[in-house]
Amino acid sequence: MHRPPGSPPAPLSDEALQRLLADDPDRGWETFVHQHTRTLLALIERGGVTDHDEAMEVYVQVCERLAAADCARLRQHDPAKGPLGAWLARVVRHAMVDWIRSRAGRRRLFTAVRDLAPLDRRVFELYYWEQRGPIEVAERLHMESGREVGLAGVLDALARIDAVLKDRQRSELVSFVARAHRAVSLEASAESRPIDPPDPTRGPEDALVAAERRRAAAAALAGLPAEDAVIVRLKFFEGLSDADIGRVLHLDGPIAARIQRILDGLRARLRAAPPPAPQEGGTS
Repeated sequence: MHRPPGSPPAPLSDEALQRLLADDPDRGWETFVHQHTRTLLALIERGGVTDHDEAMEVYVQVCERLAAADCARLRQHDPAKGPLGAWLARVVRHAMVDWIRSRAGRRRLFTAVRDLAPLDRRVFELYYWEQRGPIEVAERLHMESGREVGLAGVLDALARIDAVLKDRQRSELVSFVARAHRAVSLEASAESRPIDPPDPTRGPEDALVAAERRRAAAAALAGLPAEDAVIVRLKFFEGLSDADIGRVLHLDGPIAARIQRILDGLRARLRAAPPPAPQEGGTS
């Protein structure tokens, strides 16, 4: 059966597209772009990039990666291991993470955040722009200033930042952060979910102090009621909005007030714990 003149070619299956890419990368790439551009743009929008110019930046970045070296990366996809669409979702997610991080140096602070104290502005940059978790933010602040801010101080700063953000700003930032981090199962135990990964570039003594901070944070969270601990993780470690937390956990009542009560208790636990002391060299 012949297709009518001027009609688009019938879409190829994933297997047929892989064969075409292997035989003729140029034609294969043209076919891929024709068939999957809408999918890529939909994945980018789903990832939180709704501005047209910004979405096209990410789209171009994805295409550059897939088309490089005669579509070498695209040809690596094995249709037997899953559909191309699912594989593309992972490619887009990784490209978005890199794109978000590349923008950190040229993004301007929101006016409301710029009016906050220097500590809060730096916490904003580390948490939202550099995608660092709260424990890592505390460690970085200690390295930069020599001050022991601690997890409690970082959570205080994040709460102040959250209070001044507009819904549109918060939605944009939360969308970026949530998609830049690996998803964490709500059913996983507290012990199985890392607070923040250790920094491999730190020296042995710094690594010991950082590990002690992470243990103290884990102990403080473990001392909370299970649902309260999940709320703190979703809010400050996974970047969900209050509304999203309420929907995910099916909570009634004002979420902000509950988070404030949880934080008051958590801060008390963290501040009651002795600060980690630098490890002395040598053994006795």
